[in-house]
Amino acid sequence: MRGSKDRDSVPAKQRIPRIPARKAAEILKHCDQLLADSKDVLADLPRVGFAHFLALLSEDILRLAIQPDSCGERARARLISDIVPALQGNMAERNAVSLEDIAYCSNIVMPCLLLELGRRKRHIEIQFPPDPTDSSARFKICAGRPYPFHSITNQQVLRLVSQCGEELVGLCYFGDAKSRGRIEAELDSQSGARHLKA
Repeated sequence: MRGSKDRDSVPAKQRIPRIPARKAAEILKHCDQLLADSKDVLADLPRVGFAHFLALLSEDILRLAIQPDSCGERARARLISDIVPALQGNMAERNAVSLEDIAYCSNIVMPCLLLELGRRKRHIEIQFPPDPTDSSARFKICAGRPYPFHSITNQQVLRLVSQCGEELVGLCYFGDAKSRGRIEAELDSQSGARHLKA
């Protein structure tokens, strides 16, 4: 009896709702059309900025692209196939992009989709650099009020994902308070307590 009582006292883990396959197929069609309609933006992405492109993506596309299944993989592949050459300023020769470039850009762009989802849900605040893959890029991120903004590099974003991936999902999807505290502690240690005003 005691064991079942202990199990009942453990809070249930928050579950991210999955997008079913039929709905995912519709979202992928919408994603294809959006990318086709956004060729001018993509061709000028280094100038207009990555945040402008993110603003074009629906919440459904963001959710599907970070979903850990075959539907999510297709959405990620579709987005990355246009984002990588666009960030490199070479949409005309998209087939010439190396596997190393694709892997490097994907590792930085994919967390940005989760962070954008968290921003839209108002669980975090973030300002994206014009090109998040640039080695000098700086992200301005706040884990939520009353915490300060931190300025971090794209490599620090990758470290944040590596160290606190589950908490980052909990914060961006649900605004989880424990996750928020853990993310803030990691941001504080990474930025060396150098804060920016919002």
